[in-house]
Amino acid sequence: MNPQEAQLKIEVKTTDKIRVAEAKKVSTPNNKGGETSVGLVLSFLDSHTELRRPNTKVGNGYFVDFSKVDRRRGAGNLSKKQPLPKSMGLTNQTVIDATAGFCGDAVLLALMGFQVIAIERSPIVSILLRDGMRRAKEDIELWGAIDNNLHILEGDAKQLLQVHQDIDVIYIDPMFPKKKKKSPLPPGHIQLLSQITGDDLDADSLFCAARNAHAKRVVVKRPNYAKQMGNNPVAIHKGKQVRYEVYGSVS
Repeated sequence: MNPQEAQLKIEVKTTDKIRVAEAKKVSTPNNKGGETSVGLVLSFLDSHTELRRPNTKVGNGYFVDFSKVDRRRGAGNLSKKQPLPKSMGLTNQTVIDATAGFCGDAVLLALMGFQVIAIERSPIVSILLRDGMRRAKEDIELWGAIDNNLHILEGDAKQLLQVHQDIDVIYIDPMFPKKKKKSPLPPGHIQLLSQITGDDLDADSLFCAARNAHAKRVVVKRPNYAKQMGNNPVAIHKGKQVRYEVYGSVS
């Protein structure tokens, strides 16, 4: 949680009943989601729902848009020769993404044919994800490519991992630790995500819960500059900037 927690501003500029109801739910005083942050606006528009800073024009904020995913196969973005799908294992099919975020990796895995359950604990991020799924379903070609392989759940992954027992892979992508030396800022949408959700201070306990769940393997995404999440991974698949650490289950 961001220690500078403050009220998130909600804007409703749509008459869509489902999203109006979501806006009312997230703006109630009893919502203790832990992600309302300084200087952010959640706008419910006719076309989409977006998150933006107050000085950003309405319509120019960030929203989840799965149609922008690079869907090239062969040697492209959806090649199973890439480190991410290789870390999943050749025969594994079912994946829980326990730290969904904006579902960047979850949608890639779904487009590759994996059955993915993406878990997101932030109510704000979950709203953006549901909005992205709503618009994806309106795109016949895109939804045909996803092929009902992506399902989004809102909740605490540590609890939900106990419910979903028959899973091949648990995937964890916690917020990257900050570099000690000065480096370029992460992309804008990652900055927004960090401002909403904080620094994932419970990543170690989630990792332990994942390894004790009934999955064949646990895969952790880490920047190459950071230390390993655990001891003695059974495999490491490295990319230019990140690596995927593969661990066996201890259950």
